[in-house]
Amino acid sequence: RLSVWAELQGISYKTAWRLWKAGTLPVPAEQLPTGTVVVHAERRGSGVALYARVSSTDQKMDLDRQLARLTEFAVSQGMTVMDAVKETGSGLNGHR
Repeated sequence: RLSVWAELQGISYKTAWRLWKAGTLPVPAEQLPTGTVVVHAERRGSGVALYARVSSTDQKMDLDRQLARLTEFAVSQGMTVMDAVKETGSGLNGHR
């Protein structure tokens, strides 16, 4: 239903209804004879997201190696990598 889809997207039902009426709803949907709008949301494939982080820019090479190891492990386990995020955080003191 449109109301369930709207809630999952974090938008109000009224906004979803306006999108439906304007023909700009980003997913396929149809209106039943009863007036109910049924959304045919795409099922996302199951997969994993990889997250690699280092605390300083001095460790950039470590970040690349870390992500490579994560990717290698995920593939070896038959997992589908859907996303990979690399982050360089600012530690309080990177030179201890």
